[in-house]
Amino acid sequence: MNHRKLIPLIALGVFFLSALPFLRASETKPEATIAKIRANILDPNFTPDGIDKVLIEALDASLAILPDKDFATEYKTKIGWVKSKFADKFMFSEKIRQYLGLAYKLVANGTAWQLPEELKSPYTGEKGSLEMAKKICGRLLDSALAEMKAGNNEKAIGYILGFVIIVVTPIEA
Repeated sequence: MNHRKLIPLIALGVFFLSALPFLRASETKPEATIAKIRANILDPNFTPDGIDKVLIEALDASLAILPDKDFATEYKTKIGWVKSKFADKFMFSEKIRQYLGLAYKLVANGTAWQLPEELKSPYTGEKGSLEMAKKICGRLLDSALAEMKAGNNEKAIGYILGFVIIVVTPIEA
């Protein structure tokens, strides 16, 4: 009699175990998005056409991995506002950089975002500071992926925001 009751439980257990790969695949969607963005940015044939959509995807990935903490609602509000401005094609405003900076502070324990040293002084390489900015963006996205895989989502979000801030910050070529 007990064996008849166990059969549905075993079947249910097998069903849930077989569904685990699908559940894990949904956890890696932000990672796949960031990896795709990184590949696009570092592609030698990269053009800035549609960069607003790329930045929105990056911000969506940050929202997808946002931990449920006290600052989550404020972060979502700030990022939602930024995304709406990107959709309206207002990418390079000081207000956007301010909102992104405030969002960064939320995930970085109050630390302000800083422009990387490599971009503070004129770059004298063959292709100028824009090429250096692309390399830094690649490093930031690599770091975001590593932190996501390690389960450090707040740090990953900080790297994603750093990438977005660099893209919307005017840099002398």
